[in-house]
Amino acid sequence: MVESLVSQLRHVELFSELDGEDLEAVAELTREEHHPVGSLISRQGEMGLRWYLVTRGELRAVHVDRDGIEIPINRFGPGDSFGESSLLLGEPHDATVEVVADATLVYITKPAFDQLLTERPWTLGRLRMDPKVAERRRAPRFDWQESDETVVFVLHKHNLILFQGLVLPCALLLVILAGFFALGSPGMVGLILGGLLAAAPLLFALYRIVDHFNDNYILTNKRVMHDECIYLIRQSRVGAPLSNIQSIQEIREGPLAQAFDFGDLLIETAGEPAGTITFKQIPDPTGVQAEIFEQKERVEAQARAEERAVIRDILHRRFGQATSDGSGLVRRDERTSRETESEPSTPSLVAAMIRLVRYFFPALRHEEGDTITWRKHWVAMLKPIAPPTGLIIALTVVVALFLSRGSINATPILAVYVMALTGLVSWWLWIFEDWQNDVYQVTSGRIVDVEQLPFALREERREASLGQIQNVNLRVPGVLGRLLGYGTVTIETAGAGAFTFDYVKDPRGVQTEIFRRMETFMRREREKEAERRQDELLDWFSIYDQLRRPEEGQGPSGARRPTAG
Repeated sequence: MVESLVSQLRHVELFSELDGEDLEAVAELTREEHHPVGSLISRQGEMGLRWYLVTRGELRAVHVDRDGIEIPINRFGPGDSFGESSLLLGEPHDATVEVVADATLVYITKPAFDQLLTERPWTLGRLRMDPKVAERRRAPRFDWQESDETVVFVLHKHNLILFQGLVLPCALLLVILAGFFALGSPGMVGLILGGLLAAAPLLFALYRIVDHFNDNYILTNKRVMHDECIYLIRQSRVGAPLSNIQSIQEIREGPLAQAFDFGDLLIETAGEPAGTITFKQIPDPTGVQAEIFEQKERVEAQARAEERAVIRDILHRRFGQATSDGSGLVRRDERTSRETESEPSTPSLVAAMIRLVRYFFPALRHEEGDTITWRKHWVAMLKPIAPPTGLIIALTVVVALFLSRGSINATPILAVYVMALTGLVSWWLWIFEDWQNDVYQVTSGRIVDVEQLPFALREERREASLGQIQNVNLRVPGVLGRLLGYGTVTIETAGAGAFTFDYVKDPRGVQTEIFRRMETFMRREREKEAERRQDELLDWFSIYDQLRRPEEGQGPSGARRPTAG
């Protein structure tokens, strides 16, 4: 069995350059399965985690474009294989593959193949991958990526822009070196002074190089991102889902841009108030623009394919048939009911202490059910709370100095101190309560910004549906923001204005969570819309069927049939 598989794998382009031992290792990963006519092997838009080799039968691949038109793109027979990007990248399928003649398939799963590459790393270099697949495997992985999200490219500004930025420091360095050699033998002091002078342009040049490669323009199979980091100053990340892109404008300025093929791309989205993501001075802007549109069309086509799959499955069930592959695409939230466990009783004093600690040290991120709540980082409270805190400390020190003199009557001093302290503490608690009451939330369906004054004097609550979100941007201010892990997340919406989550802890995690909730929400909305439309379609079918059939008890001409007896 293994020898036969090795022989078949040798004729597959992906494995054609592996030696016998590597082919045997790959063959040991394979599993075999049989599928009758009508079975669906994979569906467009579903996560791909398998590579297939056809050993018997026939299959066809159909792609649904963004207009909902089915386009046959390939047919597979014995010896043909498919699923390279699924095996090596784990990308969603671009086509639905259906069995048209009883088939036997051999498959390899991505987790098993990844384990093989870990144990035999030299195998990766011998694979004859599609160039695009190889390029995406080399792309870095970012902490904000989702499990089924792959990087299409990571770009920086054109190298000519870097060279232009290095002209000034290099010129200064040459001037310093020329002056140094003109002095002849400057001595030890001259050497030290010359080294210090040369260090400045060298450090400036190093900063230019690091800054160039920290400015990332990223395209994934789900979104576009501009991730910029300026050390010791700030970090910002601007992004938008591919489905929200409205248009892309290309700009080339000057003869150098034409000669060296670089320029700007202005990616317009529906965000408010400023829905533009700019890719500045990137190489081959025309090709990048085409790649972005290609990925956008791919996302839209996958959404249409998922809608059609939902309709197909429900129609099968409504007419008393099981789906061909036995795996419906109608996703439902599976929630397991958990019995509430009785908690051991806590002594009232201990419980009061716990409540007190939780009040003065609230969680900056709290998750309950499907709702995540963020509070502003405690850094946001430092400036407003500094005056009452300083006055409390100063007043206490002054009173302590007065009381240290035994000849002074302490009663009036203590009375004034208690009254002043009561006012200052009330002021302090007001600021603390005001900080604690301002929260930001994201649920399974919306984002919420709550601003509430202490003692429920006033509450302002803004909400927007996750479906209204266009862009989610973040900004980390300076060294303190990076060290303490706080920043600002701006959520641009269509129709509800911009929501600003100020001073939130882990802004990258907040941005990633909102993007994840957005995608889940949009997928559910697409499924609901597909179900609504298929219900309407079934109503049409039912009425049509009633019109075709004669009334019960009547003949074709409408005459009543005689009844028995």
